[in-house]
Amino acid sequence: MTIYAVLTPPDTSPDAFTESDADRTLFIKDGFCWPALFIPMIWTLWHRLWLVFLAYLAIAVAIEALSFAFGGPATGISATLFALLFAFEANNLRRWTMERRGWNFAGAVAGADRDEAEVRFFSGYLTPAGRPENHTADHTENRPRRTAGVAPRVGGESVVGLTLGRNGT
Repeated sequence: MTIYAVLTPPDTSPDAFTESDADRTLFIKDGFCWPALFIPMIWTLWHRLWLVFLAYLAIAVAIEALSFAFGGPATGISATLFALLFAFEANNLRRWTMERRGWNFAGAVAGADRDEAEVRFFSGYLTPAGRPENHTADHTENRPRRTAGVAPRVGGESVVGLTLGRNGT
């Protein structure tokens, strides 16, 4: 199963989600990106990741300058490791860029492929009337209420962040 981050366009609201908004929704795979490994600059330009492109170019030039200045196999290894690191983080950089542009993170969904992930996401996100589930004011009374409370303290040890004080109150 592959996990996808789901981003909705910046000009949409969950209360008025239309079919055209669903067509523009992005599903960005979480994980390794093969095109970003083999053609990283073309991949960044294709997805209009301008800042990522400039950062990649600056780091690649710095690694190349170090290899010219010092030589040896260490610079080749560092260039290979940088390319692998970029391929692992490329989709996260794409998601980060889209969120900077105002796209809204709507959730994460798993599926065997993108089509299955889309079906799973939209079947859980939209009600039969085509409106997002649990986002409208008329559904507030149907939601389960959260009870404010404190997690019970088990044992006599004190755990930072999980206990209230010395005596557990």
